[in-house]
Amino acid sequence: MLQGFQLLDLSRLLPGPLCSLILADMGMEVIRIEPPGQLGKGDLFREIPAEETPYFSMLNRGKKSVTLNLKASEGKDLFFRMVQRADVVLEGFRPGVMTRLGLDWETLSSINPRLVMASISGYGQKGPYRERAGHDLNYIAYAGILGLNGPAADSIPVVPPVQIADIGGGSQQAAIGILAALIERQRTGKGRWLDISMMEGSLPWMALAMFDRAVGKPVAKGIPPIAWGSANYNVYETKEGGYVALGALERNFWELFCQEIGKPAWGKLYDTPEELRSEEFVQSLRDIFLEKTRGEWVEMFGEKDVCLSPVYTPEEVMEDKHIRNGKTLEWMTLPGGTKIPRINFPFGRVDGERAERSGKSPELGQHSDDFYRDTLGLTEDQIQILRRGGVI
Repeated sequence: MLQGFQLLDLSRLLPGPLCSLILADMGMEVIRIEPPGQLGKGDLFREIPAEETPYFSMLNRGKKSVTLNLKASEGKDLFFRMVQRADVVLEGFRPGVMTRLGLDWETLSSINPRLVMASISGYGQKGPYRERAGHDLNYIAYAGILGLNGPAADSIPVVPPVQIADIGGGSQQAAIGILAALIERQRTGKGRWLDISMMEGSLPWMALAMFDRAVGKPVAKGIPPIAWGSANYNVYETKEGGYVALGALERNFWELFCQEIGKPAWGKLYDTPEELRSEEFVQSLRDIFLEKTRGEWVEMFGEKDVCLSPVYTPEEVMEDKHIRNGKTLEWMTLPGGTKIPRINFPFGRVDGERAERSGKSPELGQHSDDFYRDTLGLTEDQIQILRRGGVI
């Protein structure tokens, strides 16, 4: 889908590399630009966890790694030459760092007016918080997401087990923006600078909660969204442990569910949402779900349209027949033998044109010589001089 496009990736850790992985799986050539070995070990995920760096391997399959010292004048010159032929530059530094490096948008766009640059940062390039340090937890705290995450109104907010702002507010927002900017470039011939704030990019997750609050509906910790704690949209414990999720939000789903459990009269409660949300009624349904195991409930409803599903553990996700059928989640083996999950983005699944990307991530600087020689036209002598000087 994106063959022929090239992205220079200056980012580190999760948000930027996951963004470029999405684009790489679509066929874009991704060149990781990392500091030479004498300046460090590149992306921090090359070191943590220490054993075989599974984080880095998962996020950087199918990419190339080129080492370059951007603080050296010769390094800047080489980067400018890269920018001349690139389509996208992706960076995840704090605001102002690219300017201090002499790699600001004005400079790079003057070299290549068709360039698209995406800058992922915690709070964006402008505004009173632009200089603040932060991580996913801080961004969702400001966005209001963390404040709603907890079992009860008086409970301490619970740290989510996944990176909402990093991925939803950073990686995905940047990928969407890059694709849109490339389409716009086809029409105008000009690139664009994308300012991706992970905190502000998380706000769409709050859309319904903000709407509910505005119209006076209950929004607080301990009150599930959409149905506000109703019995027909809730999580239930089953016999011998395990949980099921009931999402019978529409009338037809709820009425069918009530028929199947032998309580057809309960279907009429759909017209009295206050009763449907009452703790007494929710408890009566909790008692019913405790009568069968999770497997028995899932088997009982099978393909019936009631929106009931098991609550999976991570291990169960990897064994699910639907996920395995779509090959969205597979296993990859690292050189030392460790097996880690490989998440494939479901692009082209319908027409069968899913991109087949290499399962291997690049060693630090693995493609430096080939890139500088074949792409930028440097001689072997020039490459060795740059390497001895700590530029590459």
